[in-house]
Amino acid sequence: MSPNKRQTAHYLRLSKDDERDGDSNSIINQRNFLNKYSQQNGFKNIIEFVDDGVSGTVFRRPGLDALIEEVKRGNIATVIVKDQSRIGRDVLEVGLLKRTFEENSVRFIAAADNLDTSTGFDIMSVFRDVFNEYYVADVSKKIRAVKRSNALSGKANNRPPYGYKIIEGGTHNDWEIDEYAAGIVREIFKRFIAGEGSHSISRHLHYSGHLPPIEYYRKRTGVPIKGDCTWSTHGVIRILEGEFYTGVLVSQKQTTVSYKNHKTIIRPPEEWIITQNHHPPIIDNETFDLVKKLLLEGKKTHTKI
Repeated sequence: MSPNKRQTAHYLRLSKDDERDGDSNSIINQRNFLNKYSQQNGFKNIIEFVDDGVSGTVFRRPGLDALIEEVKRGNIATVIVKDQSRIGRDVLEVGLLKRTFEENSVRFIAAADNLDTSTGFDIMSVFRDVFNEYYVADVSKKIRAVKRSNALSGKANNRPPYGYKIIEGGTHNDWEIDEYAAGIVREIFKRFIAGEGSHSISRHLHYSGHLPPIEYYRKRTGVPIKGDCTWSTHGVIRILEGEFYTGVLVSQKQTTVSYKNHKTIIRPPEEWIITQNHHPPIIDNETFDLVKKLLLEGKKTHTKI
């Protein structure tokens, strides 16, 4: 037996969907709940594992991975969570995880659900796992419905693209031109029409000291979003292909495979929802159509080569 076998693991998880339930599932409240539970029930030598902002349908999480590694090393005697949904919201994956605990002689406790594997099999835990997965499936369905309804009403579901910003005091749907970023967008289109390649344009923007879209957004809003922080050929092409710069809002273009599989897929064009004159244009239609033609010709030339 490992010398650390007497460790008790607290596992805490919070996703964006859980935040809809209010403060009861926050990381701080989970921590307070588990610390109190362990103190009252004599559990000592606590080690904590946390995944903040990770869906319960995702089972490759830094905190959970670290926990499982310690379990397999024989360093954990007991795993305690606030409730079963914290460990996950996928019946199959949660079942496999519980089996891992069992195979490594780890006691599993879901305190708020009164589940403790040391007392034997609990049939209700299976039903809770099913309900937990149903919950996330139902939430996903409702979110998709809301996004489609917004799109049909001509409302944007995402933050404005590079070149735009939300009007001060406006809603998520109210866009206006960000003159600094819009100037760079116009420069990209102008250089490309003049015959400059996307790689050359990205190098020019980099050496000119212009912040790339993600970094510029972070600096302007203070929101720590993830993404590429460099000017790249792909990023320049993405701007050149941005039909929204003509004032058009194209919604429902992308989706995910399911609430379990978050891989992004492109819907067929006939399923896209297009709203004309949603926001002021940065690029006129003639310029955009010309760039679209040049991009297509470039792709054909590259294919022949």
